[in-house]
Amino acid sequence: MLRTLMCARSGLTTTVKLFRPQQSIQPAHSKTIPPTFSLVRHYANLPSSKQSPKSASEEEKAKDDLDKKRKILELEMEVMRQEGRKVPTPAKIKESNWEHLLGLESRNQRRHYYLYLWNIEMAKESQRAKKEQRKLEVAKRREELDLANADNDHIIYGLFHNTMFLRIYDSTMDHFHNNKLVQAMRFGQNLVFDCSYDSYMNEKEMRNTAKQLMLCFGINRLHNEPFNVHHCNADFRSSTMVSLRKHLAQMDEPAFPINVTERSYLDLFPKERLVYLTPHCKNDLNEFSPDDVYIVGAMVDKSSQEAISLGKAKKLGLRMARLPLDRYFQFKSGKSLTLDQMLLILLELKGSNDFERALEHVPKRKIVPVDEQQQEQEQRFRERKQMGKFKFSAGSFHSERKFKKRY
Repeated sequence: MLRTLMCARSGLTTTVKLFRPQQSIQPAHSKTIPPTFSLVRHYANLPSSKQSPKSASEEEKAKDDLDKKRKILELEMEVMRQEGRKVPTPAKIKESNWEHLLGLESRNQRRHYYLYLWNIEMAKESQRAKKEQRKLEVAKRREELDLANADNDHIIYGLFHNTMFLRIYDSTMDHFHNNKLVQAMRFGQNLVFDCSYDSYMNEKEMRNTAKQLMLCFGINRLHNEPFNVHHCNADFRSSTMVSLRKHLAQMDEPAFPINVTERSYLDLFPKERLVYLTPHCKNDLNEFSPDDVYIVGAMVDKSSQEAISLGKAKKLGLRMARLPLDRYFQFKSGKSLTLDQMLLILLELKGSNDFERALEHVPKRKIVPVDEQQQEQEQRFRERKQMGKFKFSAGSFHSERKFKKRY
């Protein structure tokens, strides 16, 4: 049995190598044709209008090749399952995961991705089992209460019985919060997220940006007086928008209260009302103005700390401002804030125009506590006092020095 599995495994490895895209040798003046499987790996980057459309026969051939490779990977997972490895069930793998899986070339990469998918599948199975267990417990509890109150002819109030309160469903709360966003679109203050920084981020940073934008949507939705948020300069083929569409599945529906557009904020609002919030400028935001339209760059810049937003605002000739963080805090490390933290600060400023209350949303881990600041100041004072003992003037030294003779 073991020998049969080893033969099947070696055959699968050879077959997968055969289905890998081969780079053909072309003259130097000719253009390089992209591999077939690379289209699956970069599904979000659709071909531009300059590229020539593929014929129907080429598309069918590419589709057949992908189907063959998918069947080979399914057989590879079955062999690994027989070996005792942790692999997912092929029928439960999503299409987006299949697209990523088909783009992996080495067996080691696929093995790690199989383990990742298996962990997700096991977590879902565990949640389903817990849900079924809770249903059984609730049904058992209901039975016990019915038996205990079988002889009671009076009205019973409590769990599983009559109640004087109406039940509010989650869908009702969703409609309520969405209605607040609709009202903000009509009468609320505008806020812009500039989504034009995809070229400055890697894939992980773009996914992180999409997650922060999703959190911003939820925070703004729950607020009593939300902003009318505009996601401008959006590229719907980028990883940021593709990931955001996964988080907000209803984003493409016309009735969903979200503004995502490819247009620039210069086309939507007057230029004299725009204020770009960038931490790299020297102008502090001393007062929050309800007449201004504030712009926040939708960018996660963990790898680079370049002043990209400052350069863009200068190039467009926009007013710039930064939060007065140095006036209230002493930071341990960087002063960069996430998009959801910026939104919380702006929502508080919109309601109270109080910077002390608004800047309470700055994470405590980035700030030096007051007691540490006092200790640091005392340490500096002691060091200065100690250094003062060693101060001397030039006249204290004489050209001739007399020493006493010791006996």
